[in-house]
Amino acid sequence: MRILLVEDKIDFAEALEKAIRSIDGCELSWKRSKAAALATLGEEHFDVVILDRRIPTEDDFLDDHQDHGWAVFQAIVDQQPGTSVWFLTGTVDVDFPTEVLNAHGKRGDIHSCGREDPLYQVFWKDKMTDCVAAVRGFRAEVQQTDGIHLVQVGAPVNLRAEEVRLLKLFGRRHQGARVEIRVLQGGLSGARVVRVTVFNAAGAIIIMSVGRIGSFEDVAAEREKYRTEIVKLANGAFPPVTAEVSYGAAGFAGIFYQVVGAEVRSLFDELKANPAAAAEAAERLRQDQAAWHGARQVERIRVSGVRRALIGDVTLQMHMHHLDGIDLAAVENVEIDVARCVQHCDLHCGNVLYDDSGRPMVIDYPDTGGAFAALDPIALELSTLFHKDAPDREGWPNEAQAGHWTDLDGYCAGSAYEPFIRSCRAWAESVAASPQEVQAVAYSYALRQLKYDDTDKALVRAIISACVADLVGGGG
Repeated sequence: MRILLVEDKIDFAEALEKAIRSIDGCELSWKRSKAAALATLGEEHFDVVILDRRIPTEDDFLDDHQDHGWAVFQAIVDQQPGTSVWFLTGTVDVDFPTEVLNAHGKRGDIHSCGREDPLYQVFWKDKMTDCVAAVRGFRAEVQQTDGIHLVQVGAPVNLRAEEVRLLKLFGRRHQGARVEIRVLQGGLSGARVVRVTVFNAAGAIIIMSVGRIGSFEDVAAEREKYRTEIVKLANGAFPPVTAEVSYGAAGFAGIFYQVVGAEVRSLFDELKANPAAAAEAAERLRQDQAAWHGARQVERIRVSGVRRALIGDVTLQMHMHHLDGIDLAAVENVEIDVARCVQHCDLHCGNVLYDDSGRPMVIDYPDTGGAFAALDPIALELSTLFHKDAPDREGWPNEAQAGHWTDLDGYCAGSAYEPFIRSCRAWAESVAASPQEVQAVAYSYALRQLKYDDTDKALVRAIISACVADLVGGGG
């Protein structure tokens, strides 16, 4: 258990450190000022922050004031809202606990043990033993959570300590002894999508879920889009939410969805195993979006308006050198009819999952919102070319074939995924306001791929050139 003590009185800090060090498994870091505390919080995470109200702005300054302790508290609330903060103050102010409770009276299941506790508390320095007792109780809960065994399957990834804690908290919520995870996508600075299986002590599966773990802002966006847009899809088109973990993992939170059975595979997996079934999935996804499509609004705009929705002027300019001289000026001014409606807006094959029910389901919703109606099917189709998890295409398409993108017969020749490609294209054409919308969305999606280092730029240029030729030549 990691504790940050923010206290400028060295004698008191020494006494508290001695008391906490007597509790097995506690690690205490000590900072003396607002600046030092904020710097440490920017680099590390803690289970509990014990915070004096009156601290100086900098070490060895004599400007201690209760506003400085409050500034540290506000930073934690903003940046690490799952972290417990305990004020330990010598300024006896009987109204202060009430103020904290009224303004920031969060309670939650901090330890995923079925009990709600206050996230923020106030202790008095003249009753330091109360704070030490609270540390002892908190440590006992953390010990139970950390005792859950976490195992990665598949390609291992470097999980942050906060991510590990959050996944163990999910396991504890279900009385698990072991948590097995497989990272399905994401990482680095972004959110992760993970398959999580919780086992009991006898090795039996208690629950299997797909979870999205990331910042509070990311998970909040996922939750909001699920509540307002995803629930409008057909029954079975998305997995139901089973749990959220919002406390106990510093700045990380998680939302978890129910899946059936002991295995989860993506549409990329289905493409490799059964291309015909993948084509059926594309048609099913089109049917699932009927409520979104039914609210389409048609308007006439320039191709540049479509493109800017997918890649802005500044970003495009930064990557124009990859175009090898392709002139975009004429196509950008072409006016076309487009339909707008809600779209997933990140519908690659990795965001379509199957569980043992065999029903394709969409996941990963933070980007969901208004877009061009052809976006989802075109993104789904082109993810077979440009997504990092796409299966081996065995040489298809070569650059010449990609140059026939607007002519399906020439483009699909020799593709193992021809039924899927045709199904995605039929979906796009059925919901778009015009054939030119399909071409403009593909043109814009391909341009967006220029910013990724691992993109096959030759294929990108070929698709862009094909779309430009059709849009300029006949699609006004």
